[in-house]
Amino acid sequence: MNNVSSQLKASEGAGVLSPVNTSKKSSSLHDDGQSYRLHQIQGYIQNIFLVEYKHGCMLLDGACKADLSVVSKYFEQRLKRPLSDLKVVMVTHMHPDHAGCAHLLRKLSGCKVICGYFDEHWYKGIKGALSHLTDIALSHWVAGRLGIKRRLIWYPRKLKPDLMLQNKENIPGFEDWHVISTPGHTAMDISIVHNKTKRMYVADLIVKVKGKLCPPFPVYFPHHYKQSLQKLYDYQGYELMMAHVKNRELKAGDIRTLINKAPDRPQHNSQVILDRAKRLARLHK
Repeated sequence: MNNVSSQLKASEGAGVLSPVNTSKKSSSLHDDGQSYRLHQIQGYIQNIFLVEYKHGCMLLDGACKADLSVVSKYFEQRLKRPLSDLKVVMVTHMHPDHAGCAHLLRKLSGCKVICGYFDEHWYKGIKGALSHLTDIALSHWVAGRLGIKRRLIWYPRKLKPDLMLQNKENIPGFEDWHVISTPGHTAMDISIVHNKTKRMYVADLIVKVKGKLCPPFPVYFPHHYKQSLQKLYDYQGYELMMAHVKNRELKAGDIRTLINKAPDRPQHNSQVILDRAKRLARLHK
């Protein structure tokens, strides 16, 4: 049995095998005479976006570890291409549903793992290790809320990218796509843009609660988050692709609403616990 087959068999045995979603549409687009297809696949708890060219494919995010079989079977059954045709896996930030499968996919396909520039690992130190555990637990909680069976999603808390890109740099091998720095949710968030076809993948920059667009949780850096939202004004009319929301056209009114809803103080697990502790302390004075 070859290495790819053995890895896939191991992942299936761990309970990560999931049927490939073939109900999502794939769009044929054109750029300077070179056609590509944009595939949207249902992942464990998030949308997976795959860009397909004749010369190779790129994932716009690193997905969950539980998505390994989903992506592999999509190449085999839907694309009729070997997994080695996956040339780039982007990682927009380090949360489990965006970085969890990146290292495994590189091992199996030989692809490059590319992310935005960072000076230090997001989950560094003891505090980072605890945050890593918390974020994995939250992903399982989201799966439970969605009625999805729990699967193995443990992944390394330190990313080892082949390349880190600065704001507005093009993606090597897919130079018609570029990244923009959109921190706030975490320190290293990026969005990915294709200007010719007016498409933009923003990962977790925007989510939806009770049918309305809103900021994500957590927001570690409120000031930077609002600055990231301001950048969206340059992309009005683009098709917005999001990890947890259906695609939609980006409108100025949406951006204004999000900025108005954006928090002024950090919102994350530690801060929520601290705020509640302070409130309880005031009540018992």
